[in-house]
Amino acid sequence: MKLCPRCGLKVIDSADECPDCHLNFARLALATNADAKRKIKRHDREFILHTHDLPSDVSYKKLLLLTIFLGMFGAHCFYVGRYLRGGMFVLNMVFAAICVIFNQQILAVDEGRLIELFGIIIGAILLCWIYDFIMVAIKRFKVPIAIDLKDDGEKKK
Repeated sequence: MKLCPRCGLKVIDSADECPDCHLNFARLALATNADAKRKIKRHDREFILHTHDLPSDVSYKKLLLLTIFLGMFGAHCFYVGRYLRGGMFVLNMVFAAICVIFNQQILAVDEGRLIELFGIIIGAILLCWIYDFIMVAIKRFKVPIAIDLKDDGEKKK
C-alpha cells in the first residue's frame, strides 16, 4: 500500500491513479522540486504536493549532509524549498546567539527564570532538527514537488 501525496488515501501499489482524487501516479515521476520552489516563491501553491519520494533533482546524499552539518541553520529546508521551516531554524540560531552574547544580562533579569524559558524554546527547535535528521535518514522527509494536475489536453486559463 502507498499513500496518495495529494489526498492521503491508501492505494494499492500497482494502481495507476488515485481512486479518490484521480491523481495519475505516472506524473509524479515527471514532477520536480525546482518547479515547486519557483511556484512557492510566486505564492502559487495550487499544484504543489509534498511527497516522501525524492524527485530526480534532489540528491539524498546532499540532503543528508546538509541536515547533519547545517541542519541547525535550516540548510536542508532551504535546499528543498521549505522556506518557512528553514526561516524558523535561522531565527532560532540568531536567538541562541543573542542568548549567548547577552547571557549575563539575561541571567540578571528575574533571577534566571527568563533564560530557562529561552532554553526551552531553543531546545524545542533543536528537537525539530533531530526529528528532521531522523526523517531524512529513514527517507521519510517530505519534499515539495510541482505537478500539473490538469489533463495534458487542457490549457491553463
